[in-house]
Amino acid sequence: MRRLTAVILALGLSLAASPAPAEALKVVSENPPIQPGYNRFVLHSDRIGRDFAVTVNTPSATVFLPGQKLPAIYALDSGYGLAGPQGMLLGNTGAMEPAIIVSVGYLPGQTLFRNTDLLHNKLTQDGVTIGGGGAAFEAFLLEDLKPFVEAKFPADPARSVLFGHSFGGLFAANVFADKPDAFYGYVIGSASVWADPPVAARVAAAMAHAHGQRVYLSVGEKEGWMVPGGSSQMTDGFSGLMAAMTSKPGVILKTQLYAGETHLSYYPRLVTDGFPHVLPPAMALGASQTVLTPEVLARYLGVYSLPDGRKVTITRQSRGDLAGQVSGIPQVPLQQNGADRFYAPTSDLNVTFDKSGLTMVGVDGGTVRATRDKTP
Repeated sequence: MRRLTAVILALGLSLAASPAPAEALKVVSENPPIQPGYNRFVLHSDRIGRDFAVTVNTPSATVFLPGQKLPAIYALDSGYGLAGPQGMLLGNTGAMEPAIIVSVGYLPGQTLFRNTDLLHNKLTQDGVTIGGGGAAFEAFLLEDLKPFVEAKFPADPARSVLFGHSFGGLFAANVFADKPDAFYGYVIGSASVWADPPVAARVAAAMAHAHGQRVYLSVGEKEGWMVPGGSSQMTDGFSGLMAAMTSKPGVILKTQLYAGETHLSYYPRLVTDGFPHVLPPAMALGASQTVLTPEVLARYLGVYSLPDGRKVTITRQSRGDLAGQVSGIPQVPLQQNGADRFYAPTSDLNVTFDKSGLTMVGVDGGTVRATRDKTP
C-alpha cells in the first residue's frame, strides 16, 4: 500500500512538473477595430517561429439561422491590401455570398519570408536558394490559423477558400495537390508553375480525390512582356494546370485568360471575378420578378415562432418591400425571389412562406421552420 501511494505521489509530481503543451498560435497584439468589420492581429507561430500579420474582415451579413456560419476566404500575401475591402463590397452588395476575409501577411521588413513559405520545394536561381517552407506554412494555415479564426469568428470549417496569386497561386495549387478537400474553393491566379513544374502532374493525380471543389484559375495574357524577347512561362503554367483540371470530375472549374493584362494589372479583377465563382450568391443578380400587389404582400405580415422560442416579425417597409426581424437581431430587407419566396441579400438567405408559417434556408443548406402566431 505504501509503495502504491509512493508511486501515485511520484507520478503526480512528475505530471505537475511537466510543462504545459505549447499553444500553436499566440496573440502578440490585437488592435481595436478601426471600423466595423475590421480586425487586425499579430500572431506568433511556434510551428514556424515567426510572427504573422493577419487582418480579418467580417461582412455586415445578419446571421439568421441557429448556428449559422459564414464561409471564410484565406488570402495570401495580405490579399495585396485589396482582397479584404473588395470582398466586403462584393458580399455586402449581393455579388457573392457574404464571407469572412482573412488576409495573411507579414510584418514590415519581413515580406521576403513569403519566398520561403509559399514554395513547397526549394528553388535556386543565380546562386540563391529560396523556398522549402511550403509544407510547414500549409500546416500553419490548416492546423493553426483556421482553428484560431473559427474559434473567434462565425467561420464555417467546411466552406473555406484559399486565394493566392503568383507564388501564392503556386502554393494554392500545391495545397490542392496535397489534399483537395482541405478547402471548399480555390482562387489560383498566375501560379508560378515554372518554379515547381511537377505540380501540374500532382494536381492531375489529385483530381480523383476532389469532391466538388470550386476552382477559379487565371493568368494575364501579357505576363511575359517585360522579359527580353518575351516569355510564355506564366501562360504555359496556366495551360498545364488547366489541362490537369479540365474535363475531369471533382471540381467546378472556371478559367480566364485576361486579354491585354500583365502579371499584376488584372489582380483587382481576379477578386471580383474569382470570389463570386467560388462563393456564388443564393440568388442571381438581376433576376426579374413579377411585382406583388399590396394584397398579396399583406398575407405574409405577422409574427412567427422559431423552435428555440424566438420570434420572427414580418413587416412592410415604407417603400412597400418586406422586412424580417428575428428577436435580438437587426431587421433585414426581404426582396421578392419568386412566388411566396423572398431573399435576404444581407444574409444570403431565402425565406419561403406558406399557409402555416415560413421556412428559412441558408446557402449552405441550413434550414429552420417558423410557425405563424398571428397576423396584424
